[in-house]
Amino acid sequence: MPTPAPQTLAAFTVVLQLDAQGRVVRTWREGEEAVARCVDAGFAGKTLFVPPKAPFYAAFEFQVEP
Repeated sequence: MPTPAPQTLAAFTVVLQLDAQGRVVRTWREGEEAVARCVDAGFAGKTLFVPPKAPFYAAFEFQVEP
């Protein structure tokens, strides 16, 4: 998070593709602010949960309000 924190942050979305073991194998992002890039990078290579089928796609929408 930038210091000092900005008054508002633009909304952004990160989409993940999980493999059969629940590992994030690909991400897509809508939003180019530093926070969006940081969250996107934070998901890369992580294991979240074993999905019911693979490939499995999940989208996370972030909207920050003061």
